Amino acid sequence: MENNYNETDAALFIHRHISAQMQQKYTIEQIEYLLDLVYEYYETANDDENSIGVNIMKMASHINQNIDTAVCSPIKYKEVIMILDADNAYMDSIGIPEEDNADDDDNMHIEEVSNGVYSLLPQNIKSRYDIDDIVTVLCIEYSYIVNTLDIEDINEDEMCEYIQQNAADSGIEISTGDIQDILNAEVSFLYDDMDNNC
Repeated sequence: MENNYNETDAALFIHRHISAQMQQKYTIEQIEYLLDLVYEYYETANDDENSIGVNIMKMASHINQNIDTAVCSPIKYKEVIMILDADNAYMDSIGIPEEDNADDDDNMHIEEVSNGVYSLLPQNIKSRYDIDDIVTVLCIEYSYIVNTLDIEDINEDEMCEYIQQNAADSGIEISTGDIQDILNAEVSFLYDDMDNNC
């Protein structure tokens, strides 16, 4: 089996394995262009050594800061996750072993958690924020946590403020009350998931 990575083949594979909505948003050529930006990020990124897996926020920010909007539309966090998951599947299909499965596991975990959290939210929250907004909030929370040296140092008020400021930078105006509701739903989902796996 061939095990040489080919960006054109990868883009074709990825385009077949992303959501129909994303297939309509991006052509195969645009996926290839986005892949170039993903790998450019890998080459230039200085993620903190404490970070676990890929920093989706930093990667999406790098892509959107460097993207030529005449070539394709800016990308959302959830779309970055879909591209990374499909790219990992492509590499697996051609026999390239993953150096570290943590990235893929973290990406899948973020998507699974965001879907679970969204399902637990009250309708008034769902009417204000879509699933992509929830992914954004959870990615920002994740970024805050991995950049806090000691989990015991986490200050909930400071974390909510951090999420609120970074969400605003992403175009999401969200109250601290709504952030707390989303984080409470996350805790409920994670505890239910742990109970179901016991």
